[in-house]
Amino acid sequence: MTGLLDLLDGDLYAGDPDPVYAWLREHAPAYHDVGNGLWGISRHADISAIERDPKLWTSTVGYRPQLPSEPSMIGLDDPEHAERRRLLYRRFTPRHVRERHSGHIREFVVELIDRALERGAVDAVADLAAPLPARVIGRLLGFPDEDWPRLKHWSECTIVAGGGLRYVTHEAAVAAVEYGAAVLELAAERRARPKDDLVSLWCAGHYDDDMLANEALLLLDGGAETTRTVIATAIDALIRHPAQWRLLRENRELMEGAVEEFIRWTTPILNMCRAATRDTCLHGQRISAGQQVLLMYGSANRDPEVFADPGLFDVTRKPGGHLAFGLGTHFCLGAALARLELRIFFEEWLDRVGSAGWADQEGPRILPNAFVRGVTSFPITVAG
Repeated sequence: MTGLLDLLDGDLYAGDPDPVYAWLREHAPAYHDVGNGLWGISRHADISAIERDPKLWTSTVGYRPQLPSEPSMIGLDDPEHAERRRLLYRRFTPRHVRERHSGHIREFVVELIDRALERGAVDAVADLAAPLPARVIGRLLGFPDEDWPRLKHWSECTIVAGGGLRYVTHEAAVAAVEYGAAVLELAAERRARPKDDLVSLWCAGHYDDDMLANEALLLLDGGAETTRTVIATAIDALIRHPAQWRLLRENRELMEGAVEEFIRWTTPILNMCRAATRDTCLHGQRISAGQQVLLMYGSANRDPEVFADPGLFDVTRKPGGHLAFGLGTHFCLGAALARLELRIFFEEWLDRVGSAGWADQEGPRILPNAFVRGVTSFPITVAG
């Protein structure tokens, strides 16, 4: 099958990629996608080893397939990456996000769910999953709360371009320019009157306009798109697994582990890239210096060597082991914030929602993309 699979085919991931993942893990754990000029790495152990070895596997050639590296922290190796990350790190520690953001997150979640219950039929994406993380990351950046619809639009348009050259659309380019202009306008205000937000931190760190705009786009897409996908797919999973819903409602101590299962089950970021810094071999395959490897997190999170019965949605699964947030120095900066948003959302969901179901026969509409497993729309019915 060498050379036949297109690992950047969005339809592969919008459907059921698990059979392909299983074949790759068993037969071609270092798979040469000749058409796209990269290697697919599908086993949990291999991806973990690559993430932990930045001297051999660099992020600087491009963290997305076929696309040049950007001047943001995700496209850098240490020590430059660590220096930029250090500037923001304290804003994203578990303690900080819990103490600073729990109150307004819960308030907004209650508002969203109660409004949905009043209506009875809503879109789980537009009305529940998308507004929360867009508003939260917008507030962190320094945008006013009422700007979240614009931030949601910009993130939806720009994140799809991460799938590779075929996904770089005019709409994505326009959204990136519009968002960059908004960020730099905000930065001009913060240079004159700093506030307690991320844009002010970047300004104080003397970031130039390109660095600032790119870091802000990285945080917008990472903060707004991924959490909304997990919320939408977890709602779907609970609808389709009512016994799990009941179990979680009756045993709230399971919530921490359930959140990790929601994240593993969804794996909203499908993959990231690294490039070999020298010629090397993996599973008998010669990977030349400069060639990209695609770290297939979705496959790693279904690896039976790590997860018992990985195709089973199980809120009692012991937390830990999934690679949805990456690993090593590039472990997701916003992981604690995402976990907090998910925990609070589903605590309130369990308290307020008595039942929910698909509003039509199609269910969640999955975005055909090779970067994110996004849900574009999901009509549901809800009752207290």
